Amino acid sequence: MDPGLYDAYVGVYELAPGFQLTLTHEGDRLMGQPTGLPKAELFPESETKFFLKVEDTRIEFQRGPDGKVAGLALIQRGRQTPAKRVK
Repeated sequence: MDPGLYDAYVGVYELAPGFQLTLTHEGDRLMGQPTGLPKAELFPESETKFFLKVEDTRIEFQRGPDGKVAGLALIQRGRQTPAKRVK
């Protein structure tokens, strides 16, 4: 996947009140940092699906009617948590 596409995913996603996932584009990598935890690199499976190598976690991005990324689903330990893009 072209790392230039990562800019579309950069932002802050709210998983729960007071718990957010911040995504940044650093060089040719997409990084995720949950509130209070260290950053981890996200690896692409497709243009909308990413995974972490440090633990069994996947992220699936969802686009709104305008085609822009509006949110994501965090899939971890068999549980799916939706997150709305807030920034």
